[in-house]
Amino acid sequence: SSGINAEWPLRPGFLVTRNSESGNVVTTIQKHCAATLEHKSDTLIIKKPCDNFQISSCGNFILFTRDTRVRVVNTCTCATFTRFTHDTDLCSVTLHPTRNLAAVADVNGRICLLNDWNVKGCTEATVQHWHANKVGGMGFAPRSEVLFSGGAESVLVKWLDGEPQFLPRIGGGIQHVLCPESGDIVVLVTEDTALHVVSLNTWSVTFKLCNILKRPRKTGEKTRTTTDIACTKSDVLFSSTPGFLQVYDVEKREHKRVVDITNQNQSTGHIRNKALSYIDITHFRLSDDGEWLVTVERRDDGFVTPENRLKFWRKEEKTEYTMKTCVDPPHAKLTTSLSLGITTEPTAVTTSTDCTVKVWGCGDEEDSWTQRQVLRHRHGPAYSSLISGDGSVVVVGYKGLVVLYGTASWDVKAEVPQSVGRLDQIFLSGYYLLTSSRDLISVWNLTSLSLCWEVSANISYILALPDKTFLAFVSRKSVTDAFLFGVKSAAPLAVHKFVCPGVVEGACLVTREDGGEMVVMLNSEHELYTLSHTAPPPLATSEREHQDTATIFTHLLKISSPPAALPELRHNSTATVASSVLNVSSNALPPLSAICANVLSDFLPQKVVHSN
Repeated sequence: SSGINAEWPLRPGFLVTRNSESGNVVTTIQKHCAATLEHKSDTLIIKKPCDNFQISSCGNFILFTRDTRVRVVNTCTCATFTRFTHDTDLCSVTLHPTRNLAAVADVNGRICLLNDWNVKGCTEATVQHWHANKVGGMGFAPRSEVLFSGGAESVLVKWLDGEPQFLPRIGGGIQHVLCPESGDIVVLVTEDTALHVVSLNTWSVTFKLCNILKRPRKTGEKTRTTTDIACTKSDVLFSSTPGFLQVYDVEKREHKRVVDITNQNQSTGHIRNKALSYIDITHFRLSDDGEWLVTVERRDDGFVTPENRLKFWRKEEKTEYTMKTCVDPPHAKLTTSLSLGITTEPTAVTTSTDCTVKVWGCGDEEDSWTQRQVLRHRHGPAYSSLISGDGSVVVVGYKGLVVLYGTASWDVKAEVPQSVGRLDQIFLSGYYLLTSSRDLISVWNLTSLSLCWEVSANISYILALPDKTFLAFVSRKSVTDAFLFGVKSAAPLAVHKFVCPGVVEGACLVTREDGGEMVVMLNSEHELYTLSHTAPPPLATSEREHQDTATIFTHLLKISSPPAALPELRHNSTATVASSVLNVSSNALPPLSAICANVLSDFLPQKVVHSN
């Protein structure tokens, strides 16, 4: 965050550092012995904080900026004077390593060149302008007066006699520029924490060093930025710089590649003092086999009509995804959730605040996706969705209500009221429904449509595990704890303290090459952490507790089957079970007494039923 600096040819054996104390109006610049790093007695105190500063090669002068002024300090006499006053706040400064030449830049992208910058009374400056926004970093070539600059446009600009030359699409907004003494390369640090080496001979990026590409700060303020994370084998897919997804190999601990989703990013027009307004990815889902990738992107700069797109990608080669379908727009308003699964065909479900739920499908021999169904409900906007593992049921979370739809005829099979208005996550585990909001976990029994238990906690994310258990990440001050639990009881099966700093915003389960499993977590600082996972013993004590969702609905709706045939139904194919599930339609939630008296009497223990 402090940038990169070349080796300063200062007085022998001394290193100059800056210490700005928050809350005080002083900035101290101290000298340290480079051999022992011991603090020397001579300390230079500037009475007011400085924004940026550079030290001359001889160490006798310091050039710093404060608001709109450029100030110079003589380190020998401690005398200070104002070298230049600008009409806009200054944000960057650099000095030529061998010549008496300086450059300062303002927040509007203008660069001012100052000759004889350490001479008092000289106020002339040469202005050159190309950048539309704040200049992040600048640097002079050591053997000429060529200036290099970069900013939020992700473009390296080479200034030769006032004329700009461009190297676009660096990969992220440029924050720091370094011109080494060799003079044949330029080193850039971008806001995605990557290091780029640009060859001046070929005028191209010849080397890039990065681990995890971080998002620029202050992006996604008006647009929700995705915190989704998915995996195929040891590769983890999650968000990168705006408009990109990145692939990271957790086994080898290396960044592999990026996937360009939006293929463009736009600025907010002619308003130069405004930050870039990105087209960003708000949701994405990856199929279990990694063949299909579905993304939702949005751009909202507050000035024009927001842009919304739904894109379907298919893996054509071993590593590359090709876009097959683009829906622009999928909804009239904001897309709130996205789910991907398989019913009778690959199926995606999107929800929106425009009070519609749309179902998208792709035929077996097709590459294009089309709209199959539009669902509406009296509760209006929908905020979450889920496709069951066998594809027989789609669950949609509306405001204060969860509705289960059958995928054969798309009629309502059940409605479960909720005590919170908006749900973040929904899960199906056998005949249990688990819902989660920011501060509440609820588990419902679908056979009786009754609440089993609920727990209040600061939940940031829940990960479903293959053994029908769940891993809940609970924020505690500046760290996160993980609780392993099942749907039968609110008591945790295991507790993992301090699994990572910050708040866990996404997690997935990765299978290692040796067959072991580990949980990969993405926290609020856009960092990856791993947690070893050992599968606990099964929670179920009877056959029914391991049945899938389709089998449970078969028992509920086909009461003519004798109890002795129940174990055999578990071995039926998905298509047969799904067809027998949806032969009864229900448009409203029936009374609990009617369910117990007419549906469950054949296979539930006898008990006294009280009618409302």
